[in-house]
Order: sequence, then structure tokens, then C-alpha cells
Amino acid sequence: MNLNGTFQITDWQENVDKELGDGAKLSTAVVQQSYTGDLTGSSEARYQLCYDAHGDAIFVGFETLTLSADIESAILVLQHSGAFKNGIASSQFTVVASSADASLLGRSGSFTSTEGGKAEYQLDTF
Repeated sequence: MNLNGTFQITDWQENVDKELGDGAKLSTAVVQQSYTGDLTGSSEARYQLCYDAHGDAIFVGFETLTLSADIESAILVLQHSGAFKNGIASSQFTVVASSADASLLGRSGSFTSTEGGKAEYQLDTF
């Protein structure tokens, strides 16, 4: 069984940490997102990005996802390794912490961006 849905970027703040020449750079981004689908809630991701001279990038980071629930909220921490190429962002991630369901620890997932700051996610639960 997989958990599937969409997230929407609601805020993206990025700062250049170091210019590498010819348009290449290292930067840090703090990203706010809203989740719908099998996972409902909001998150904050902190990414380290390495851009090449063409504007493509690879990135790593952690995302803290606060899930909405009927009784109490739960937190998942996702460790990301991804890329931004030809206008499409994608990432493979692993659940590294969970306040809700310990069986999710070590589970993997992915996302691929679509249009308008949205992305489709999938989290493997088995």
C-alpha cells in the first residue's frame, strides 16, 4: 500500500551562499508546503542546493511534515535527495523520524513537480 497525494508550495525563501562562477552557485532554501491526499497537513523543508551554470540543481535536505489528525497532530521528518532539471523537481526521500507511527521509519517515497508549485508524492508503507 502507498500513500499518495499532492503538495503545494506556499512560500519559498532562497539565499545564495556562494557564487561559483558562470552562474553556478550554492544556496539554501526554506520552503513551506501544504499537503492534501492520504497525508494532510503542512511542512517546512530546508534544502541545500548546488546549481550548475544552466540553472539545473541537485539538492539535499530535511522536511518536517506536521500531519493533521482528528485528535492530535503527528510529525514526520523526511530526508531528501533530489534534483531540479529542465524545470522539473524530483526527490527520493526516507522517513527518518515519526511521532505517529514507528512502522513508517525507514520507509521511502518520492515526489515529482507538476505545474504552479505543485508536486505529486508517494510514500511506500510496506
